[in-house]
Amino acid sequence: MEIQPWVFYVQAYPQESFGHFLGRFRRANYLSSKTLAEHLGIRLEWVAAWEVPSRRRNPTSLQLIALSKLVNISPQQLQQMLPPTLLHLATRLCPACYMEIPVHQAKWQQAGIDVCDRHQQPLLSACPMCGTPFRTPALWDNMMCEW
Repeated sequence: MEIQPWVFYVQAYPQESFGHFLGRFRRANYLSSKTLAEHLGIRLEWVAAWEVPSRRRNPTSLQLIALSKLVNISPQQLQQMLPPTLLHLATRLCPACYMEIPVHQAKWQQAGIDVCDRHQQPLLSACPMCGTPFRTPALWDNMMCEW
């Protein structure tokens, strides 16, 4: 009798940010950061920091390999999802891109880039209706302001 995997795989979208993907994967599998850390055999603080780009703690090469086996995505693709080196700390998005595909893109966090390269619209860091700053992308689970 073959044992079936327990993991619900989540498709990574082109240009999706690492933190957003990790949050979607955890929600799809009802995993806390602690449980994910236990499955990877690493410290909780490291996994929690991966979802918050401003903490500037990216996975090591070995951690990416272990994570890739769990999420069924190559280490190279996960590497491409990591935050840019020069990071804009406030979470930002292009509203037009987000309406097309509701995922956070890593390139929106690049410091010095304030306009979407596709739509030529300013990147927003807060809800245009109420002014509430956007939460960390790993926590996004719907397409609307939570306030």
